[in-house]
Amino acid sequence: MIDLFENIRLSLADPQTRHAILVHFPIAFSVLAIPFTLVLPFMHRRRALAYRLLLAAAIFATGVIAWQAGEAGEAAENMARTNLGETGISLLEDHHQDGERVPLLLTAIAAMVLVSVVPRPMVRSGAGILAFGLTLATVLWTASVADQGGRLVYWFGAAGVGQAETTSASD
Repeated sequence: MIDLFENIRLSLADPQTRHAILVHFPIAFSVLAIPFTLVLPFMHRRRALAYRLLLAAAIFATGVIAWQAGEAGEAAENMARTNLGETGISLLEDHHQDGERVPLLLTAIAAMVLVSVVPRPMVRSGAGILAFGLTLATVLWTASVADQGGRLVYWFGAAGVGQAETTSASD
């Protein structure tokens, strides 16, 4: 059991590995949030207060994890640049800029979920519809950023020598 915790600690110490570990949570959670935000406009205020607060907290926490994934990606950027050509570096810069928007989008969704707590039906429904629309937009945006990251790793070898060997050995 101690070896497991030591391996986790060592994995989180490496920025590239930390980025790879953290980045998958916001991708998965943003997709899973679709049905949870879809029902917001149709839920009544009294019964749904705890639901809305928990949903807003979960989405905001996902935004924090996405921000941490971005910080790890920034720390790993110099290591990734060594394996990339001109086209790869351009894609890396696009990935970096586009990825910075993911935590902001998740925070905007959480804010709309919180606004949907307002007892006025038009405000509640409107905020719920906006939260759902932002969730769909975030999923599409995140998918685009994830595609860029996948191309960086698999087409351009941005994972580095040790990680590229590990990735190909596990496939």
